[in-house]
Amino acid sequence: MHFLLLWLFSASAQLYVGGSLKAWRDGTDHVTTAAILPEIGYTYSDQWAFGTVIGWDHTHETGITTNLFKIEPYARLTYFKSGIVGLFVDGGFGLGFGKTKFGGESSDTATTWNIGFQPGVSLAVSEHCSFVAHFGFLGYKGANDAAKEGGHPDEWGLNFSGNDLKIGFYYNF
Repeated sequence: MHFLLLWLFSASAQLYVGGSLKAWRDGTDHVTTAAILPEIGYTYSDQWAFGTVIGWDHTHETGITTNLFKIEPYARLTYFKSGIVGLFVDGGFGLGFGKTKFGGESSDTATTWNIGFQPGVSLAVSEHCSFVAHFGFLGYKGANDAAKEGGHPDEWGLNFSGNDLKIGFYYNF
């Protein structure tokens, strides 16, 4: 029985690692955001993959700084593939924990959460390397009072702004 399960999971499965970086400065509103978001996942079939993002997110706005540790597990459905291009949607949830600082004074624990969908596109430049871009978000994002004071409001709906663009790189084993 164990051999059968191992064979089923390894027949077409593939481990991938990678992630994305984010750096953005809004000069008008004086908001700086940065993130380092490593990612690990498991491609189960041509259509399905499961993974998680584990990383750091930073926001600074006029003397208020928030640093969060984030974890965001997801299931990925690739619904179109042609040559080296794939279109997918990630469905998942995320949690963030950290502190908000106001001129050196720390808040209580800042907590954020989200649940929703992120569409994306992948470009397989070789058998082992892919570039991936996520754009937009459909769902709900929430925060406790400490995170809200650091610029993480409660939001819901469909957003396709440039602030939701993430570009990453994957290495497939």
